[in-house]
Amino acid sequence: MTRKRILTVAVAAAALAVPAAASAQPIGPTDPGVRCAAKVGPGQYEFYLPGERATDVNGNKWVCGPDGQWFRDYSALIAQRHLVYQVVSAKLAP
Repeated sequence: MTRKRILTVAVAAAALAVPAAASAQPIGPTDPGVRCAAKVGPGQYEFYLPGERATDVNGNKWVCGPDGQWFRDYSALIAQRHLVYQVVSAKLAP
């Protein structure tokens, strides 16, 4: 009887330990630890995560890169085609 009780307690303890180990995994994305800094005033900075977009005072759009460096956001540019018509008029002599 004692052996059966010890076995039951050991199985119950093992069953309780398995969900605790499974729930120890982090929930959500991990912090990459990389930031891009944007100076917004004298001695004041705003920090952005990789992939975030910002616009500077000149209207240029920038994206925070995975290495913490800014690069131009060319996806914001709009390419437009302008059609140019050339009209040729011939003056016919009578």
